[in-house]
Amino acid sequence: MNRNWADRLPQPGYMGARYWPGGLVFVSMNPGAGPQHGLSVDDQRQYGALQRLRDADEDAARAGFDELTQVLADIMPGWKIHQNFVAPVLQAAALDFSEVAYVNLLKWRTTASSGLTRLYALSWDHHTREQLELLAPSRVIAVGSDAGRAFQRHFTGAVDFDFIPRAIGNNVGPAGRVALARITGVRP
Repeated sequence: MNRNWADRLPQPGYMGARYWPGGLVFVSMNPGAGPQHGLSVDDQRQYGALQRLRDADEDAARAGFDELTQVLADIMPGWKIHQNFVAPVLQAAALDFSEVAYVNLLKWRTTASSGLTRLYALSWDHHTREQLELLAPSRVIAVGSDAGRAFQRHFTGAVDFDFIPRAIGNNVGPAGRVALARITGVRP
């Protein structure tokens, strides 16, 4: 997308302050579209932190990353994708959001959800592969079928993998309910 300056910022995702290598990582397609006009207060906080991280010198990079992590820890639980897909898994696994990571396979917002093979490859080669190597997850749950297929196409490591299909608007449809029941062990 190219609605404003913020759509062009690559978004690294979230790594909880208590995440450990070998932990649980959620992967999704790309950052959500957000409001169609203007930026919400939460968007402004997130994009401000992203800008500061992007512009940080080597000495300030850690502080910039920590700031972005805190902003995302504050705002992501309010996102529909978190409430519908991440929170039920965390609850069933008795995990806190600070113990997991959440990675977008594409680092940019897009206008389409299909025909993105080239962008997935570009993001993988320049960002996502190294990110996942550093996170070294033992379990990955993809939020969305497209994200699941893209992850499986690119990731070559050994990992316990599952995915949760999404319905339009980050809703949980029938297939998503079945997947959540399988993953969490909690029947709908």
